[in-house]
Amino acid sequence: MIKHATQCLLVMMATAAMLMAGWGCQNASHQGHAAHNIPPRNPQARYHGIDISSHQGNIDWKKLTADKDLLFVYIKASEGATYTSQHYGFNLTMAHHYGLLVGSYHYLTTTAPIDRQMANFAAHAPKGSQDLIPMLDVETRGSWTRSQLIDSVSKMAGLIERHYGVKPMIYSTMEFYNKNLAPHFNKYHLYIGRYSTQPPTINWEGSYTIWQFTENGILPGIDAYVDLCRMSDNAWLDDIVLP
Repeated sequence: MIKHATQCLLVMMATAAMLMAGWGCQNASHQGHAAHNIPPRNPQARYHGIDISSHQGNIDWKKLTADKDLLFVYIKASEGATYTSQHYGFNLTMAHHYGLLVGSYHYLTTTAPIDRQMANFAAHAPKGSQDLIPMLDVETRGSWTRSQLIDSVSKMAGLIERHYGVKPMIYSTMEFYNKNLAPHFNKYHLYIGRYSTQPPTINWEGSYTIWQFTENGILPGIDAYVDLCRMSDNAWLDDIVLP
């Protein structure tokens, strides 16, 4: 309990200091439109990026970014119509501060209207604070039929495109995507989870852009397992940065 309270206090103090120094979310947003310095692919890199949420708790970004394999991060901003990640603003600011390319994602639920889910995402993931195209996380069908799921994802993707000016990345596991979403979203950039030594395969001649190859990554600065991912051999970061 004491350790947890101390960590919370440190996060609050760091956030306050950064806000006073001009590193708040509003100022971080200006970095999102800065010229992107896209590094060349390193064939020796173990991974290229991570995706995080509040499950990773309080991250020590200085330690984390000492690992030069890490080039980008997708941060969970929202879920459903009302949930927002308490760590989102701080993580967004710190990731920008340490020079990472940053994108945000929304976890789609089957229990809230799509319009309200879009409003939640847009309110908490400012357009100006994004380096990478937004991502829509689709992992459950709930009580929806396959057709209802496809219609709902299509509607949400359309609203994201209207707001942010680009089609979103679609995240799902390989099994779920192939069963429920392919081939309807095969023209989108796909961020596919397959925890294996073999990369994802997408039905109906689809291809992935990012492969989430483990959910049990261990990195300095994060006191929990974290998802690690690699870019496809046929794609690189300039394919997913915002114009």
